[in-house]
Amino acid sequence: MTYIKINFGGNFEDEFQKAVDEVFHLVRPAFKNYECIWRPGVDVCESADEVIVLADMAGLNKEELHIEVNRLKMKISGVRKAIQLLQNARYRQAEIPHGYFERSVALPAPVDAQSSVASYADGILMVRMKKLPVNKTHRISVISEA
Repeated sequence: MTYIKINFGGNFEDEFQKAVDEVFHLVRPAFKNYECIWRPGVDVCESADEVIVLADMAGLNKEELHIEVNRLKMKISGVRKAIQLLQNARYRQAEIPHGYFERSVALPAPVDAQSSVASYADGILMVRMKKLPVNKTHRISVISEA
């Protein structure tokens, strides 16, 4: 299956920081071996009755994930710990980010937050949320004030 990555643009600060990080990483690959705020990759898809969010969370335990959902937005946050393979080792290349992360995702349709179900397997977090009916109306009675 072929995937098409769609980027709707970002804010200037994020793009500028990414460019600066890439320059320093090219000069010295170990530059990225520090704790930083990072943003995991996310896919959002929807069907007729649900919205599904997939997030790349390799190297985390499910207990370290925090997920908040409301009608129009979902937030994933947590901390990925640095991997210590050898003591006193000198990195020659370090590209795996670690530290605190947070990712907010605007949902394409209003969802029932109470129906949200999350699963985590093979480094991928999947959150499934049932859509709220769009055309459902609620009748309101008018009361008279005495």
